[in-house]
Amino acid sequence: MIKHEYTGRIDSDRKERFHQVVQSYTNETNSDVIVGFMSDEGVKRNKGRVGAKEAPTKIRERMSSMAYMNDVYDIGSIEGTEDLEASQQQLGNVVSKLLQNDNFTVILGGGHETVYGHYLGVRDAFKEEKIAVLNLDAHFDLRKERKSSGTMFYEMLSEDDNIDYYVIGIQQLGNTLTLFETADEFGVKYWTLDEVRQNESLLDTIKGELENYDHVFMTLCMDSVQEGVAPGTSAPSPNGFTAEEVVSTVKYFGTLNNLTSFDVSEVSPPLDINERTSSLAAFIVLTLLTEKNK
Repeated sequence: MIKHEYTGRIDSDRKERFHQVVQSYTNETNSDVIVGFMSDEGVKRNKGRVGAKEAPTKIRERMSSMAYMNDVYDIGSIEGTEDLEASQQQLGNVVSKLLQNDNFTVILGGGHETVYGHYLGVRDAFKEEKIAVLNLDAHFDLRKERKSSGTMFYEMLSEDDNIDYYVIGIQQLGNTLTLFETADEFGVKYWTLDEVRQNESLLDTIKGELENYDHVFMTLCMDSVQEGVAPGTSAPSPNGFTAEEVVSTVKYFGTLNNLTSFDVSEVSPPLDINERTSSLAAFIVLTLLTEKNK
């Protein structure tokens, strides 16, 4: 594991910023724990623009001086390799141990291949229980091909009969007819971004369904956010969630009592402009943790 050193502004002896309260994880329980996944091998395999492996470091840098006073721990980052399968399993092992210690886990990806390692950890921790994955994304990532950042949910649904897949923010022009047909075959519950915007009660309905599961884990692909505020992704979206929409949506589902963990993926610092995407990802993470701890 690669450890990260936090630094930042200090205003007084009172600890009021993230870098002043975050501590190195030493087997605590019932806590909030951050883990990084420094990988973009899945993006590379998916013929995307690489750079997401730098995100765990950059997001931490952006979180560092943000105002935050709750207890939080950081276990460090997994350094992914070209052996994507082994890297995802390593992430799964770490996530499983954290969840078995009753910790709420936040994973800083990495390409969206991060979510498969996330899933492995959730499933290992809760072997026989009914789980749902909630994905905020413009894409289904249901491709039936060599493992990449576009195959994760196909893998989950093919391997596990006890998981349901919810995805919010689907873009019609970002998914082929084959992908829509695959989603229907698997019984995926999906809503386009337009549907979310046109139906104010839709998120309430989705949340009500998710409350019926034993456990829910959530993933945010930053390419679901409009390019103007999140340019630093492999596949930026010209018409994605606004910053306000994505923050409020993550915040809303962050209050689920059965939410085990959250990952934010597809931030690519080399492709960013003025650290906009990293800053938004950092803001989302700390907003979620703040809301969860109220």
